[in-house]
Amino acid sequence: MLTIGTIDIDKYRGISPIILSNEVVITDKQLFHILNKRTDTYEKYHDKLVEILNEPDFIFEDPKHSDTALVVKSYSNSAVIVLRLSAETTKMKNSILTMWEIKEPRLRRYILTHKIIYKRV
Repeated sequence: MLTIGTIDIDKYRGISPIILSNEVVITDKQLFHILNKRTDTYEKYHDKLVEILNEPDFIFEDPKHSDTALVVKSYSNSAVIVLRLSAETTKMKNSILTMWEIKEPRLRRYILTHKIIYKRV
């Protein structure tokens, strides 16, 4: 397990009213998944993970999974981190599940179709 950093819990409260930790980790299994399926995205954004999580442009509610956020930060394209929040037990920490890169048209579609929890002003 790799510790990534911490998050500002208040930005994520709309995903889950109870967030038990501000720590963010990535498990070996999820890192293996990202390195095998999202190698280019990881190489491009791995040094920006803390920035993406703490200074996102958008946080969307994941429509398919409870207590899970889609965290988006725009660069030349937008980086998306799927973050599972520690809402069930104090033994869990917030965990990065995967990440990918999207272009502007898909970001506009997310804005229209996903519930916005946080938007940078």
